[in-house]
Amino acid sequence: MNPASRTLELLGQGVGIVEATGEVVWMNHGLAQQSPETMRRFADTCTEAIRAWQRLPNAARTLRGAFRSDGSWYEVIMTPMVPEASGAQTASPTFGNTTGNTAGIMSTVADGATQSSPSTAIHTAVALLVDATATRKVQDRLDAVDHAGSELLRIDVEELRSQPAPERLRALESRVVGATRSVLGFDHFEYRLTERRTGQLELVFCSGLVPLGIGERIFARTEANGLSGIVASTGESIVCTDVSKEPRYIRGLPGAQSTLTVPLRMHERVIGVLNVESKELARFDDEDRIGAELLGRYVALALQTLDLLVAERCDTLRAMSATLAREAAGPLAELANDARAFHTSAIDETARERALRMVEHVARLDELLRNVGIAQRGILGAEEFMREGKVDPVFAGRTVLVADDDETTRTTVREVFEQQGAIVSECPDGLKAITLLRARANSGQHFDLVISDIRMPDANGYEVFRATKDASPETPVILMTAFGYDPNHSIVRSSQEGLHCFLFKPIEIAQLLDEARKALAARPMRA
Repeated sequence: MNPASRTLELLGQGVGIVEATGEVVWMNHGLAQQSPETMRRFADTCTEAIRAWQRLPNAARTLRGAFRSDGSWYEVIMTPMVPEASGAQTASPTFGNTTGNTAGIMSTVADGATQSSPSTAIHTAVALLVDATATRKVQDRLDAVDHAGSELLRIDVEELRSQPAPERLRALESRVVGATRSVLGFDHFEYRLTERRTGQLELVFCSGLVPLGIGERIFARTEANGLSGIVASTGESIVCTDVSKEPRYIRGLPGAQSTLTVPLRMHERVIGVLNVESKELARFDDEDRIGAELLGRYVALALQTLDLLVAERCDTLRAMSATLAREAAGPLAELANDARAFHTSAIDETARERALRMVEHVARLDELLRNVGIAQRGILGAEEFMREGKVDPVFAGRTVLVADDDETTRTTVREVFEQQGAIVSECPDGLKAITLLRARANSGQHFDLVISDIRMPDANGYEVFRATKDASPETPVILMTAFGYDPNHSIVRSSQEGLHCFLFKPIEIAQLLDEARKALAARPMRA
């Protein structure tokens, strides 16, 4: 067998010459070994190409076709055999033999770009058969990822505007987790977003992995923050086939042996990571990496869209509140002045009392409007409630922890609950709250109720919630946030794990007490 013949035998799954009638007039060993169905589809694809060349003389000299046969996908690469000027010469059929006109065939394949004049009739094609099953599977998978990603981005903005933030996040989480499992085939994974101010990688969605312990954190840094920190910092994916040989790996799945970590990109900016783990060695490859990177882009876009909607809602409500307070200030001042003048001039005692109440109500209305404009300090109605002096015995002797970095909110809640007979402890940040929860648990004592803001220094609302449940699973927790702002997605995660309720600031004190009453009513007084 000469070199050209040996080369032909190494090309794809076969090489053949097909005439316009569909007859295969020559084939090499590889093509001869294909099934009758594959041969038929191969010949049909070639005849379609020949007809295209005859119909469109200026068509590309090399055409590609694809078909499925016997459970496999095949690609056919075809080029015309142009008759020589002296007359058409057709190669003799040769089955299982690559001698004779082999060199001429190789020349035709190599010179696929050879042009023929429009008047030259094409009746024969030389074609290469290639098994494209693996390539097609990759493409099908990427198409599925693309479709799933497109579904993630099908967000009805007007519908979302009317939904509370937790409902929006729950819906997105269900779709993200479902797509990651069904399309990529991953069971154990987590999505983390980078907190811009600190660089901390905050957990958003998790499936099957053990979360970091309370107080444990990872950042978008290349040193001492695991593979997720490296990927978030560099933007380069990491496929680790054996974690036992990777000293930078931080375990997230008990018994994990391999892991894949890819960046979540918002255009060219890395906003987080997707980390996947498996108990199988070398579970992940480049195909998994490409699919995860593609889905990660869609997830990043979807999360960014939701965050922008929340931020827009916060900004809009703040602006509306500030505008309302500013525009109402003048009329309220005039009304208060008129009430004071009426009080001064009135002869009847009853009229003077009414004038005083009008002044008080105007001052209260002004306070409410100004407090709404400052959402982070939004506990409404506390002063009036405390003046009324109503006490509910359900709160008597109950121990309450209040954690909020805003002193006004923290103090207001403490004063109201102390008036109700509760024993209140204050913490200005999440870490102090967690330390106090653990200290009391170690001494055999537990709080009856924990009220915490979501966004605080050192530790967020979810971490306070988790520490509470670790110390005392029965202790109810109420989380608070301004206008539904939940940068760490604490509401979704804690709601899945037994959160009593969440409240959006500004909060009416009556609403807070009502939720606290419900939480404590089902919980007997500790001995």
